[in-house]
Amino acid sequence: MKLNLGILKNLDFQFWLSRNDYYSTESFTTKVRTGFTHASRAGLIQQYEKDINSNHDLIDLIEKRIKQRNNPNLYTDEDLLIIFDLIQAWGGPTGRNPYVFQNGPRIMRKEYYAQTYREATEMLYKIDKKDYDYERDILPIKEKIEELPQVGESFSTKHLSFWSRFLENCHDLVIYDTRMREIFRAANKDTYVDTIKYKDFLDALSDLGQVLEMEIYQIERAIFAFSSNYFKNDKFILRKKFEIPHPDKEIADQLIINLVPHI
Repeated sequence: MKLNLGILKNLDFQFWLSRNDYYSTESFTTKVRTGFTHASRAGLIQQYEKDINSNHDLIDLIEKRIKQRNNPNLYTDEDLLIIFDLIQAWGGPTGRNPYVFQNGPRIMRKEYYAQTYREATEMLYKIDKKDYDYERDILPIKEKIEELPQVGESFSTKHLSFWSRFLENCHDLVIYDTRMREIFRAANKDTYVDTIKYKDFLDALSDLGQVLEMEIYQIERAIFAFSSNYFKNDKFILRKKFEIPHPDKEIADQLIINLVPHI
């Protein structure tokens, strides 16, 4: 069964797109700053903090570091580890796992991280946006990144998203974390969460993008901002208080109803 975004297609996408503070040009938010502090434990990115005044400054730095080479073989191990750490930093507090859990594998197993990340990078450079296949071209990269200790789908797809955004010939990819997975499940009621895969999400965004004439990363960012406003992150339940009042609260209410078992 092909999945879709259901009632989410009625969101005020342009409004929510503008309210995703992970892309803020005005502030280096507490969540991203905290992520930066954790990733700095590996010793490679602390030097850049003085030049970061906003989340978007960090994104610009990631872009610069990715684009500094035009061939995967030209990145040094340090180049790749800096990019890895910067992306983990942008992901906020939940990006801390490789630096603090199980003796901090990103710190203690530097060579393994660099080699595995290099293999993923080499595959990313081979993706052709005009002729690509998910199972052949994207899934193996996702799985390769997830071979890294303490790196799961929520962060493997962050790495895929950033690299695809800044590699000229790579198909656009998006972030698929716990928040996005849960809201996508609610939009496809009666579908078991274990059956929903990253490919389903990519396909649903692509289909809606053609209708709305929006890029899939814009749709994903808007849905994330909407979800962050109305739902908690650890459990898919409505917040008692939310920051932004908007008529799309009705959509949030309907998503909760979708998850109630029908008797």
